[in-house]
Order: sequence, then C-alpha cells, then structure tokens
Amino acid sequence: MTHSRNFYTMVLYVLGFMLLWEWLRPLSEITYTGELHYFVLFVAISLFLYFIRCPWWLRLPIKAFFVFLFLHLIFSHRMISMVEWLPTLVADVMENGRRIWVGNWYNLTDLTRSLLFFILLWLMAYLLRYWLILRKKVFVFYFTTILYVTVLDTFTIYNGKYAIVRIIVIGFVLLGMLFFQRFIEEERLEERKGVFLKWSLPLAVLIMSSVMVGYISPKADPVWPDPVPFIKSAAENGRQQSNVASIGYSPDDTKLGGPFHGDDRVVFEVKTPSRQYWKVEVKDVYTGKGWTSSDRSDDELFESERELAYELAATKDEQIKEAVFDMQLPYSHIVRPYAATAIKGNEEGYFQYDPDLDKFTSFSENAEPVFLKTYAVSFKKTSYSMKEMRATTALPSHHSDLLEHFTQLPDSLPERVRELAMEITADKHNWFDQAKAIEQYFQAAQFTYDQTDVAIPKGDQDYVDQFLFETQRGYCDNFSTSMVTLLRSVGIPARWAKGYTAGNYYGTAGSDAQMYQVTNNEAHSWVEVYFPTEGWVPFEPTKGFYNPVTYSQDEEVERSTPAVQNPEEAKPETPQPIEEEKEEIKNEPKEYRHSISIWPKLNSVGNWLIFLSVCIVIISAAVWLTVQRRKWIPYVLIWMYRGKNEEETFAQAYHDLLIRLDRFGAKREQGQTLREYAKYIDQHLNTNEMSTLTEIYERSIYRGDSAANEWENVRKLWENLIKRTAG
Repeated sequence: MTHSRNFYTMVLYVLGFMLLWEWLRPLSEITYTGELHYFVLFVAISLFLYFIRCPWWLRLPIKAFFVFLFLHLIFSHRMISMVEWLPTLVADVMENGRRIWVGNWYNLTDLTRSLLFFILLWLMAYLLRYWLILRKKVFVFYFTTILYVTVLDTFTIYNGKYAIVRIIVIGFVLLGMLFFQRFIEEERLEERKGVFLKWSLPLAVLIMSSVMVGYISPKADPVWPDPVPFIKSAAENGRQQSNVASIGYSPDDTKLGGPFHGDDRVVFEVKTPSRQYWKVEVKDVYTGKGWTSSDRSDDELFESERELAYELAATKDEQIKEAVFDMQLPYSHIVRPYAATAIKGNEEGYFQYDPDLDKFTSFSENAEPVFLKTYAVSFKKTSYSMKEMRATTALPSHHSDLLEHFTQLPDSLPERVRELAMEITADKHNWFDQAKAIEQYFQAAQFTYDQTDVAIPKGDQDYVDQFLFETQRGYCDNFSTSMVTLLRSVGIPARWAKGYTAGNYYGTAGSDAQMYQVTNNEAHSWVEVYFPTEGWVPFEPTKGFYNPVTYSQDEEVERSTPAVQNPEEAKPETPQPIEEEKEEIKNEPKEYRHSISIWPKLNSVGNWLIFLSVCIVIISAAVWLTVQRRKWIPYVLIWMYRGKNEEETFAQAYHDLLIRLDRFGAKREQGQTLREYAKYIDQHLNTNEMSTLTEIYERSIYRGDSAANEWENVRKLWENLIKRTAG
C-alpha cells in the first residue's frame, strides 16, 4: 500500500509541475527572460525535495545552493569560480536593495531580477505542495492558470492554442485525482485493492475523449468582435487627449517636466562585451525651463571606419572592443559607448559629427539622413584617473572659453540655488570631490524618484529651483539638470548627456559577448564633468541608478592635502588618450565590473568581517526562531485571537489548536472521531478542556449554534491548551 501511495503522490507532483511549467513557457516570447531551462529545473528540484520528504533544515540550503549555482551559470559565464563570484552577487543585491527601498523597481539589474524570480518560484513550489498534498484542492490555481494563458494569448504575441489543451488535460486529471483522494479518506477505502485503478481509468478515458472531440470538432466563428483593437484604440485616444508624454528619445528638450507614459518598444539590440550606458548626444545651454544647444563649431564629415579620437579616457594599449547594434526604431543618429574609436556600417554614405551636440548622424550619398539597420562601434574600456581628477581645481588659462561656456547659467536662476551649491561643496577642495558631494546629495531621503507625479514649472518658475526646493520629486531629467546647474554654480564645467541605460540582458553571443535589449523605457539622462586630462567624465545623480564607469585607483594611500594643480601647468585639451590604466582585476566578470565599484566599503577586510558577522547573526537568529518555533508560535496565536469575536473565530481557533496538537506529538489517528481524539488529549494532558471545546465545536458545526457567544466563555480553555503545546 505504501508503494501505491508513493506512486499516487509522485503523479500529483508531476502533474503539478507540468501545470506550473505552463506559467513559464510564455516568458521566452513575451519578455526578455533567457536561460529559461534553469528556472524550470529549479521548480523540478524543489518539488522533488518535497516528494522525498527532505527535512526543512536540509531542503533550505539545497535550494539556496541551486539558486546560487544557476545564477552563477547564467551571469558569470563560468569565467570565475562560484566563490570568487560571490562578492559580485552580494554587491549587486545590496545595491538593488537600495533601489527597491526607494521604489525604483524599473532599474533593477538582471541579476537581482533573476534572484527575485527564483524566490518567487520557490514560494510557488511550496504553495503547489500545500494545495496538492495538504489541502488536496487545486481549483483556484487551475482556474488562474487558464486565465493567465488566455490573457496572454489575447493581448500578446504568445499563441496559447496548444497550451490550453495541455492545461485542460492536466487540470481535469488533477481535479479528479484529488477528489478521489478526499473520497477514499472520507469513506475509508484505503485498504481496498484496485480502487485507484477503477477510478482513474474511466476518468482518463473520459478526459481524453472529451479533449479529442473538442479539438477536432468544427469551430464556430466568434459572435462578438475582437475587443483588443477597441481597447488599444481607446488607450491611444486617451493618451492623445492627456498632457502626459511618452518616454523615449526626443531631440527637443526645451521644456522639461511633467509625467510620462512607459513605452516598452524595443529601440535596439546590442551585442557587447560589457554592460554600459549608451550615449546619443549632449546639451550645453540651460534656459531655466530646459536645454538647447549652442552653434559654435562646424560639423565634421567622415567615412565609415575612420578612426575617432575625441575621447581622452581610453587607455593607449587597451584591446579594441566592438559593440554591434541591431536597430529596431528608424533613428538616423548613432548610439555609442564611451571611448568610441571607430564606426562602421555606412559604406554607401557618410557620417556627420556635431561637436556641439557630441552627436553622430548617418547620411546617404544624397546628404539625406539615413536609418542604419545594423552598424558596429569600436571602443576601448574607459578608466578615469582618481589622482588626476582630484588634482584638478581649475582649468589652464587658454581654456577660458570652455570654462565660460560650460558654466553658463540663466540670469533668472534664483540665488538660493547657488547658495545651496556652495553649502554642499563647502568642505571640498577639488573638482572631483565637489562633484561627488553634489552627486551624493541627491541620494538623501527627501528626494524621490517618480515618473507620474512630476510637476511642470509655471510662469517664470525655474525648473531646477522647483525640483530642489519645492517638489523634490522627479525622474532622471530633474536629477541630472539639477546637478549640472549646481556644478556650474561653483564654477565646474559640466553638460547634460542623453542616451540609454544598459538595457535588459537576454543571452550570450559567444564566449566574450552578451546580448542586451534596450527599449524606450531605458531612455535616460545623466551628467558629464570636464577634467583637462580625462575629458568628459560621466556622473549619475538620479536616485536608484548607479554610475557604470570605472575609476583607476592610482592615488597614494595617504594624502594629507589635495594636490592643487597649477592652471598654467595643466595639460592642454587634446584628443589624446591618457596614460595606460592599471590592469583590470584578474578573473573579474566583465559584465559586472561596475557592480564591485558601487559598494567600495566592502573592499577592506574589516568591513567584510563586519558584514559577515551581521549575516551570521541574522542567519543564527533565523535558525534559532525556526528551531524554537514550537515554543513561541502558540503565544503568537494567542495574541492574534485576542480581540477577535466574529462568527468564524472559534472554528478557526479550534482548527489551529488541532494543528498545534499534531505538531506537539499528539497525532490524530486516521478514522478517529473528534470526540475520541478529544478524550485521548484530555487523558494525555490530565484535563477535560479538549472535550469541552470539541462539544461546543460540534454544536456550532452540526446544530448551527452561534459560536460567537461561546468563544468568550471558552477562550481561557483554548489558551490553556495552546500553551501546553509549547512544551
């Protein structure tokens, strides 16, 4: 009989796994989720551990290990060992934890998104086991699965034709088996041989014949018109009638502010060896309402693959890398990484470079802007010298035009903006520390990242002044424009940069490249600060985002005072690469090079020991609470039921008491009535309280007596029994 029961349980788990699998199948088509087989395998492992009745204290570390293993296989590309990759995972999770704390869910990294998805599947596997094995009811989950697939089939590209057939078969078999299980338990038919076979064969024949007849039968045309075009049309009309803009690239930045709609249309897909920001253009003139561009320089024309030399921060001997773009929206501008060295892909035309916008555009032979479906940009890894940047306190005299132009501010700018900039940078003595102080200022609690409840400046109100002193709520344009304005207020040349964040990872492309998909939702703006030896260095003030650049840690360990650079001895602005940066940390995964820098405090041994100590304390506390749960859970139940006196309160309390008694060790035998069980408990505990509670419970269930009136009288009896289960 034991083998038969194990086989029956195994069938339930297999069918439950197949039903949960239907939730995962559409993800590869409607989302950017890659490596889906790892998630499916994790669900299978979780259910298998439940099937073999693996104890919780062993099941927990096994599942955690497989989550870590699968994340390592997906994101490290096996370039380093799991132990070496652990700090990368910790740093990424900690950084994204801060984003979750401030509500910036849109910019979580792919690693953290995958970790959260594994946790979700962990919970789903537990709930599936609870529904199948303990409750023996799965209708809600079955109905939700049908609803999920039908909605996806209606509103997305996913074709749920065969999925519905599979779900119907799996679901009806599950419902039949669970009904059978409840039936034999109620009628005590466990010992009768062949009962399961006599029940399952007609059930299987009925389900399969019904599905086949339904599948091959002719289908009538739909009676109602398709609602999808109507819904989409209504949504578009609603957007046109509202003042809410849509997110994405626009060349017009003269009027900033106001909410916007998300837009998940794909702009481009890129194959790249490293995760980074993708730049389109810059703006240099702040008007008080938005940004415009000056017209100081002539455009430069060049052919495909000509060497570019306008970036300063690439190391001389660093290996040339390449990002290959597959554009989905028809833009004529070129998207590029920092330190680009060449662009190729327009053999029948030419490229134009606008120095004022720092922007590349593709043209045909007839001087018409042309959309390039694919092109490639060669680039070098950027690394900015901390020593050089901290040594910068001014520009050489022959750069006076550059300083004057990139510290431009409107005459109408309120004086309190300049005063705030002076206050933030009061104790900083070089441009880099001042820029970092302003960047960190926007991480304060009073600032909130929001895309919907965003104000528009009225009348003569200044855009930056409104954000800094009134609303303190906005998105990247608010944060980045405000930082540029504060930098310029203290005499640091800065400009406003536009482009896209890294995008969504969705697979590998060989051993040294990953694929990212960038949508309009990844449109972004940030800040660039000019340093004479480094060129334009990006900074990221927007709350919840992080700076993807790499700093070369070439400073001396001890520095009594900041080095002050003599303006006359400063290096002139030339389009030459700076000195070769230090060798990249060995075996560090390229994709997460930035993740280590986002939490530099962990680099010291002392801080690592503090972090590990905190983790050990938290884990120890969790283990202790789990081991001692029999002692404290009864008191939690007593606290929960105090103050309750609804009609169903007594029935719920009685049910919880049965569970606690079972876990206390006083198990109710199969077929034993409640009165027999109550008598056994009273004999075991030397009391008559359980019999009294059971008599009242049976009267409320079978005679319909009001349990609310009884609950106040028997609460003390119930609490006494609950406390006894604490041992």
